Amino acid sequence: MILELARSLHACGSPAYELDQNMEQVATSLGKSATFFSTPTALFVTFDGEIKSTRLIRVYPCDTNLGRYAELFDLQRSIRDDALATEDAWQRLQEINLSPNGYHAVAAIASYGIAASCVGVLVGGNLSVAISSGLIGLLVGMLVTGLTHLEYQTHLINVIAGFLASAVACSVQAWIGPSHFELTTLSALIVLVPGLHLTISINELVTQNLASGSARLAGAMTTLLTLIFGVFMGYGFVSALTVIPPSVAPIRPTLFLSLLVAIPIGLGLAVLFRTRYRDIPWLVISTVIGYGTMRVAGEFFSPFAAVWIASVVAGVFSNHVSNRLQLPSAVMLMPALILLVPGSLGFSGMTKIMLNQDLPSGIRLITTMVLTAVSIVAGLLITDVLAPRTQHPTIDR
Repeated sequence: MILELARSLHACGSPAYELDQNMEQVATSLGKSATFFSTPTALFVTFDGEIKSTRLIRVYPCDTNLGRYAELFDLQRSIRDDALATEDAWQRLQEINLSPNGYHAVAAIASYGIAASCVGVLVGGNLSVAISSGLIGLLVGMLVTGLTHLEYQTHLINVIAGFLASAVACSVQAWIGPSHFELTTLSALIVLVPGLHLTISINELVTQNLASGSARLAGAMTTLLTLIFGVFMGYGFVSALTVIPPSVAPIRPTLFLSLLVAIPIGLGLAVLFRTRYRDIPWLVISTVIGYGTMRVAGEFFSPFAAVWIASVVAGVFSNHVSNRLQLPSAVMLMPALILLVPGSLGFSGMTKIMLNQDLPSGIRLITTMVLTAVSIVAGLLITDVLAPRTQHPTIDR
């Protein structure tokens, strides 16, 4: 029971600083004294006072599943409160693991396109960028869904997706009309950019989970590099066929328009994060609050301070609502952070280096990416002081 529950939590995306502590509490409730040590690819469990007491579970990084995690959240609470016998808890765990894994593939593919098109607006793209990034996002969604079903390696999927997005974006700019292929490519690939994983890895390092944090950081950087390699190949393919005209200058959207497009982004994230229907309103609200706070704070403070303020506001809101409604704070916190995380900066920095051979600008953007991640983590640490969570399990922050 304990081992299977730990494996299920890991499969939903729980980081080390959450999984280890929460599972120790569950083990105690079940009459076992156990110590947990988790990394992105392995889970060690030691039961105190037993011969041959250490177990090794080989696990693999998985996509976040907020719907299944919320069900595991309720199960853990029932175990802790002695509301379920062990046999009933085991049966419930099996039912959760056998439940449908997210939404229909068509809905997931549509969410790629919706998120890409709306992000194209947020990053300052013109109408051509918004439309083309949405269409390319649909292509990327179909590609990822199909190749994942065929069990292709994740990093190979990233390379192919990067090539496809870059080649189509460059073709639009070369043969259709004025556009900005870098913004279009970034928007189309935004779901695959590992900004949230980068932030989680920094958080794990800060909380002294060094092995898990280092491994997750390496995985995030590898994902970013494979995406950029595909983008570089796509750009090279089109530029070998024709001259790509200069990109149009980005235009910053108004605050009202930014908040307006944040709503469909929240709905798209709800599908991609496999959120339960009844939790979708909270996810959308938190998305608007997180990004809206950053935009408003950005009018008065530096970018790093604005991100820090937004992460504090999003964290306090998430913890308060989750404590009141007994929901996992991840339901509100993850979507609120997804538009703050710095993966797009790292993507742009590597693009500057590889496509434009602009090393100083690329290094500056990559440094900004790291500092932005640190700002988010600092905000989350302050959040735990201002609005501490009740002793309920949570997921990625």
